[in-house]
Amino acid sequence: MMKALRMLRKFAAVAVAAVMMTSVAACGSRSTAADTQDLVVARSLETTDMLPATGYSNGDIWAIQQVFQTLTRNKTDGSGVEPGLATSWKKSADGKSWTFSLRKGVKFHNGKTMTAKDVKFSIDFARTARDDKPWQFLFVAIRNVDIIDDYTVRLDLTQPWAPLLADLSMSAISIMPANFAGKSESQFRSDPIGTGPFKVGEWKKGDYIKLVRNTDYWEKGLPKLNSVTFKYVADANTRSQMVQAGQAQIDEFPTAVSVASLKKTKNVHVDSFPSTSLIWVNLNNRKKPLNDVHVRRAMAYAIDKAAIVRAVYYGQAESANSMLSKNLMGYAKETRDLKYDMAKAKAELAKSNAPKHFSLTIQVQSGDPEKSMLAQVLQESWKELGIDVTLQTLDSTTVYSNRTAGDFDVAMFEMTNDISDPDEWMQYMFSSSANVNSGYKNPRVDELIKKAAADSDTDARLKDYAEVQQIIADEAPEIPLVYKPGLFAVRDQVKNFKVTTLGEYKLSDVSIAQEQ
Repeated sequence: MMKALRMLRKFAAVAVAAVMMTSVAACGSRSTAADTQDLVVARSLETTDMLPATGYSNGDIWAIQQVFQTLTRNKTDGSGVEPGLATSWKKSADGKSWTFSLRKGVKFHNGKTMTAKDVKFSIDFARTARDDKPWQFLFVAIRNVDIIDDYTVRLDLTQPWAPLLADLSMSAISIMPANFAGKSESQFRSDPIGTGPFKVGEWKKGDYIKLVRNTDYWEKGLPKLNSVTFKYVADANTRSQMVQAGQAQIDEFPTAVSVASLKKTKNVHVDSFPSTSLIWVNLNNRKKPLNDVHVRRAMAYAIDKAAIVRAVYYGQAESANSMLSKNLMGYAKETRDLKYDMAKAKAELAKSNAPKHFSLTIQVQSGDPEKSMLAQVLQESWKELGIDVTLQTLDSTTVYSNRTAGDFDVAMFEMTNDISDPDEWMQYMFSSSANVNSGYKNPRVDELIKKAAADSDTDARLKDYAEVQQIIADEAPEIPLVYKPGLFAVRDQVKNFKVTTLGEYKLSDVSIAQEQ
């Protein structure tokens, strides 16, 4: 294990040297977008879908959030919600009806005024089950949407639902014009219309999506930018080089190993924001021998998370004890994870029905050196247990589609919560129908998640969520590795760039100053 980590350190040092060489070359260069209000963000995930209800990855969601808006919106610190397209709301005495007053004077990108008719259409579309709607599970408690008048709607629920206000901030239930503004769903998906600060200008799939300023945006004086381009660049080193050379103003998620050199680059700084980010290992519990809890526990015990923090993240992360983010309501600090202990790992494997030697494949996202280094650490760690691990490098879109299809043994992902309530994470990650598709099923976990969502007593909910976290830690259907802050390499000319704890970019406030 230590030999493997030393090798990774050597690999990382070479990467630092390469980035520093680029830094020196870039110091005298001038931004190609200097003196303009056109922002370029180099990012690791492609935007593939702009229809709110079907947008799946963070590459989709973070673009959707610039074009569309929701009734409630997340507070910057992730502690709850505040008014969005709804200015106020009132809950009935029995907790089964909520009445929302809508913001007046809001226009869609086509110039039409938003009314209750649009809200009803959007919520009904989001809550109607369909195989390609990954977030529909958040809205199952909504039984009916009634239009009271042009600016008032009432949501009737099947039962009291504690996460409702947080659920309504989810991008999947963004407000669209009724009947897709006369377009077919397919046409609307390619040319979406929202109420957000930006609208889609140009979209070249596999390359970039350019969003342009909404001149009729309801928040006066915003946005300040003329355009935002999310440029898909899979390779982390290339993204860093683009920011150093001024070809992009923001590098989304620079690697930890590159941070030191980026900080030394003229006109570039690194911003760190509190985040709900968790790096974790997804195990396919349907496949033998991963369907054996003792095998999974052995694999968890064999991982030295503290060494990973040092060797892969250079201290810019912390070991994760729970599969719930530490910056999210419900996180149980007292969760006892399966800490690194090779003797316990071998003892667990001895209890299993696994053969003495078996093989697994880890799917690794291309262009991501941190995930590559993690995969190598896991490969060496599990080798000590007699597990032959093969690394398979795939593009990010394929890694995610394979997860949906259940076509994997082991994969590594980064999870961030999209809303301020843990119900999304609990259902998405741990329920029997979880979208991570690990195949894990535990009736007690399902019962606790369902019970907590219907309970208005926060302390009772926290107790239920703590029990879920301990069950997951004990049975290891998924293995938490590290909690990460949100790191961004940003050129100094970019002003007021902020990212919420839940990962949402506050780009309407951003401006670009003349570069010195």
